[in-house]
Amino acid sequence: MMIQIASKRIAATTFLSAVLLGGQAPSGQAPEPTKVTVPRTWHDSIMPTLEVPLANPIGSPKQISADYYYKIPVRPIYKQYPVYAPGREPAGYKDWLKKQDPVLLWDDAGTKPELKTDADWIRAGEMVFSAPIGTAVEQGFIAKADVENEGWYKHSGMPVTQNGTLPFVYYIIREKGNIELGSFSCAMCHTRVMPDGSTIKGAQGNFPFERAGTYSALSHVPAPVLFTLIEQLYGAPWLNPDPVERQKNMSTEEMTKVFETIPPGVISRHRSSNFNPVQVPDLIGVKDRHYLDRTGLQPQHSIGDLMRYAALNQGGDLLANFDGFIAAISPSSKNFRTPRIR
Repeated sequence: MMIQIASKRIAATTFLSAVLLGGQAPSGQAPEPTKVTVPRTWHDSIMPTLEVPLANPIGSPKQISADYYYKIPVRPIYKQYPVYAPGREPAGYKDWLKKQDPVLLWDDAGTKPELKTDADWIRAGEMVFSAPIGTAVEQGFIAKADVENEGWYKHSGMPVTQNGTLPFVYYIIREKGNIELGSFSCAMCHTRVMPDGSTIKGAQGNFPFERAGTYSALSHVPAPVLFTLIEQLYGAPWLNPDPVERQKNMSTEEMTKVFETIPPGVISRHRSSNFNPVQVPDLIGVKDRHYLDRTGLQPQHSIGDLMRYAALNQGGDLLANFDGFIAAISPSSKNFRTPRIR
């Protein structure tokens, strides 16, 4: 479920443009009410020309329709709790968490923060910026067991803050007594822990994605299954040869060794590969940038374009059709392909 409700999207982009760009929330005198016109995120007339075409445009994406997009359930946002490195959490912290009731902060049924002033929008935007898009109890690419394991920190070189927290992920409680690990928020890529243990939101992040994943989640996956995941994430079958083919005959150990060559601040995300990872861009000054993505993939003419970019990077891009290749289709489908959409 993508965070696709319009007020959430513009709250997040307001946070970017106000806080990450060096602005400040109003202070001193009483804040004036802010009138906000929320643009529509998904337009059938805009999406076909949203991105710079690929060199061979046959592989340029055909995005899902607005009708499909607005049928996707809106992801609710729950209160988040800090994740502490082993030995750093307060005494009795987990027992205290298990006693907490779920606290819903924002959903599509009427629960939402106050959105009257600039300061309200900025606070709400920071909430969306830090909201996870996935949860895990014990298993997953980054599991709850990992963040509680000292070996995981040593293996990955995971940075922690001065107070011992891991600012890239949070615990959330959707059911009393059940502590889940929330991850893959915008902040996960765009938060940096500095050498003194302070953090900068919106900076080039330094969460070591690939190294974190090889400690437990990926190291025991059979090679054919792991290659299927790689093909799903990074495949480009409209190219001949497809760049991911070089990993097809690798063992799990060989593939994880490739992952571990990728340093923090660089990531092999979708539209790239394990052999061509891209630098995670900082978001400071993003309001004044004419192109988004480190590769300049998408022009930015308005806050609506930034909203669309955020939607694509929180799951929308996996639904796009690249000359018949749709990453979100089940791996059991042959080559993840469907009849070509014209």
